Amino acid sequence: MHKRLFPRAVALSTAAVLSGLGLAALAPAAGAATPAKPYDFNGDGYRDLAVGSPNGTVGSKKQAGFVTVVHGASSGLNKSKRQILSQDTRGVAGAAETGDHFGHAVASGDFDRDGYADLAVSAPDEDSGSLTDTGGFTVFWGSRSGLITNAWTGAFDSRQQSGDRAGLSMTAGDFNGGGHPDLAYGSARYWGWLSFEPGTSARTSRTRPFTPHRMTVPGPRGKARAAAAAPLTILVSNGHVTGSKHANVVLTWKDPSATDPAQREVIIVWEPKDAHSLVPKASVNAETGRPVVGDFDGDRYADVALGQSGDGGHTGGQVTVYKGSAAGITADARTVLSIEKLKLPGASAAGNGFGADLAAGDVTKDGRADLAIGVPGYKVSGRPAAGGVFVLFGSAKGLGSYGAEWISQSTSGVPGGSEKNDRFGSGVTLLDHTKDGYADLVVGSSGENGTEGALFGSKGKSYGFRTTSGAVSGASWAPSTFGVGGKVAQYGLVLGD
Repeated sequence: MHKRLFPRAVALSTAAVLSGLGLAALAPAAGAATPAKPYDFNGDGYRDLAVGSPNGTVGSKKQAGFVTVVHGASSGLNKSKRQILSQDTRGVAGAAETGDHFGHAVASGDFDRDGYADLAVSAPDEDSGSLTDTGGFTVFWGSRSGLITNAWTGAFDSRQQSGDRAGLSMTAGDFNGGGHPDLAYGSARYWGWLSFEPGTSARTSRTRPFTPHRMTVPGPRGKARAAAAAPLTILVSNGHVTGSKHANVVLTWKDPSATDPAQREVIIVWEPKDAHSLVPKASVNAETGRPVVGDFDGDRYADVALGQSGDGGHTGGQVTVYKGSAAGITADARTVLSIEKLKLPGASAAGNGFGADLAAGDVTKDGRADLAIGVPGYKVSGRPAAGGVFVLFGSAKGLGSYGAEWISQSTSGVPGGSEKNDRFGSGVTLLDHTKDGYADLVVGSSGENGTEGALFGSKGKSYGFRTTSGAVSGASWAPSTFGVGGKVAQYGLVLGD
């Protein structure tokens, strides 16, 4: 049943201070630059790849975390042009510490509109003074040569408390219509967003370039700041769901402690009230999961796909797509996708994780978004959790099984082979790394070779990824390719999209 939450506007508090701990050395470019697309860090039109390794080892610090950045090129991802970023990187405030989990979430936008995309990286278990696991984030600024390591580091909110774990999820978009991308995030207790302040000399000023806005948590938890018996699960994404010029924040949260089922799991689409306030546009009570936004039917209203990968709603997981409209989303206008309903190869089984990760992008350049669905727990050739990816193509009727593609490490042309616990499909992205207008696929297999993980990439074409013979062309990369072998990279846990 569709249920509107918050019958009146939600007032947002703006903290007076956001602690900027790190400085950058360059002034922003003059304001006439055309904003870069997300993940185009050097402004050359090729989208770059950001890979988070939150459990990675930095020096002797286990689970300190790091991020690998690989630049796009006409031939695909350029493995020789990459960066490894951590809290030990020169120019980043603080230092890598055991258990910080730097790289748990990444988000990109051209925050200062200088023609180069910037990268935000969260560390949800960063400590602040005597407070533990409060969370923090670092922004690496884009430049002609890529991300500069003289970064800006700060807290998400000045009223942080131990156990907040801010930065468990992040997304970037222009939420208030101000012309600059903003940053939304989820924590274990609340969610919030940060607006970039136009005119701020973000790279030279000691004051914060972002203004924080803390959002109240709906339901019985309310504004409670005490540690909860069961932390909230809050995931964020964004897109033009209502067809307006601004991006809508799409938020899902799960509150296991809520006694009212209508307040336990909710999806909300938000819109701006003014430059510093967001209010709910529409809400749906439903099983929550990983949200991704894309216009799958080409009607200029972005749709919301939700990866419900657990076995509670449907054995093996499912994906529910809510159709976007000027009114947002409703429970009635939805399509449920599963292996059986799509008549895809194989069968649903407990632990498949259908929808564990999702990515939306226009693979075939037809003006409609397509959807990659990670199924990391899928048994392939008798090997449990070898994993795979389904690619569904958009149409005037939305997503369906027509032309759907299945890709695993047993697919012809994919290097290597399907092995037990590889978890191919634990992460997926669809970004145009080659600047040809076709979204390219990158798949992570976080369990490849134990804790190493691996990446597989394939270029998008008018027909998708598989040729008429069923083969897929592409390349694979291990962490050792980028100099981080043996560092618990687990490539595939976090892929920037």
